[in-house]
Amino acid sequence: MPFIFGLFFLKKGVTKDLRAFFAYTLILFISVLAVITFRYFLKNYNTYLIFYRFFIFGEFTLISLFFSINIMNEKIKRVLKYLFIPFLFFSLYDYITSYNSKFTYYPLVLECLIFPLIIIYFFYEKIKYSTKFPIYLSPGFWIAVGFLIFSTGNFFLFLFSNLLLQDLDNKKLYNIIYGFFTILKNLLLITAVVVAKNSIKNEEESNINVNLELETFTPFKN
Repeated sequence: MPFIFGLFFLKKGVTKDLRAFFAYTLILFISVLAVITFRYFLKNYNTYLIFYRFFIFGEFTLISLFFSINIMNEKIKRVLKYLFIPFLFFSLYDYITSYNSKFTYYPLVLECLIFPLIIIYFFYEKIKYSTKFPIYLSPGFWIAVGFLIFSTGNFFLFLFSNLLLQDLDNKKLYNIIYGFFTILKNLLLITAVVVAKNSIKNEEESNINVNLELETFTPFKN
């Protein structure tokens, strides 16, 4: 859904951060199709798990890039630009060590641990430095809220997933909780797309050149 809304509102001249966000929604859309195809039609669970790991890495990379563009602190910006490298090594290590065992959720746990820290600092900068528009009129606000709720809501779910998924009743509860936070995140991402459309329009209106003609202006007539 966020990708479809993104295509509907996408227009020439969007900013770098929105391009990174639309790239994420594209990966999300492709991943949903791949999950349905590999898991339910082709019945190829191993390929589905490998593809899912690639999705996690792509999600982490693009969302980190999105926040690196929106954060002003140069040191943190540099860290976020290259944060995908240690995450990639961690994901590869997790894949190698768990190759012959069940799927592990540790990359997701790490993602859900890092994203809230980034988002809290993002909110701090927005509150401190952003004065042009209210923070809720920024698409980045809704994207940040979506991933903050998703990360904090699913952190312990992913952390104890191997224990929860062993029992059928717990597995149903797991799917309900995960599905709830996923749907909520996607609704907030759709809100971000709508706000992005309006923010582009407001930005264009606020950039209209006003010629005061100060040289020819005479306040009083003789």
